[in-house]
Amino acid sequence: AEVLCDRVAIIDSGKIIAINSPDQLIDELVATGFERPKEVKQANLEDVFIHLTGHALREA
Repeated sequence: AEVLCDRVAIIDSGKIIAINSPDQLIDELVATGFERPKEVKQANLEDVFIHLTGHALREA
């Protein structure tokens, strides 16, 4: 989604709780002081989803 989408909506329990470009969603997460545990990988959309919903992605 980070590469393919211009805009992404984070949906939790059928409600849109955030919508923006992937880069903007990640920037907003990092601005809250979010820090990933010491790993090489930078914050991504999965981190945004977990931060906003409080849980990991669910299988459909």
